Amino acid sequence: MSAGYAQFKRVENTRVARERDGRRGKELAALVAAVLPIAFALLAYTRFHIQTVQTGYAIDRDRRAVARLLEDRQKLLARLASATSPARTARYASRFGFVPPRTGQIYAFTAEPRP
Repeated sequence: MSAGYAQFKRVENTRVARERDGRRGKELAALVAAVLPIAFALLAYTRFHIQTVQTGYAIDRDRRAVARLLEDRQKLLARLASATSPARTARYASRFGFVPPRTGQIYAFTAEPRP
């Protein structure tokens, strides 16, 4: 059996220059001019859609924060009402030895307007 060998010689053509095809450049420019507005429109739509979704999330987050703050406000008002109730005040007063005022110990003064 014999094996055949082939040797390839690399062709060096450094002095050969390719001519530009003017028609191909015009076709490429027309394609870019046709596709570019569509691409910009899609990018703008995507940007506005993302902003809309982010705004929706921000509104929802703010609504939840308002609901939480209103709930905290109600809890604080309930604590204030219980802390300032007359029964609680009387309990603390009796603990320190205070007694309710007797008749004749309370005087009412009216403020007269100053000239």
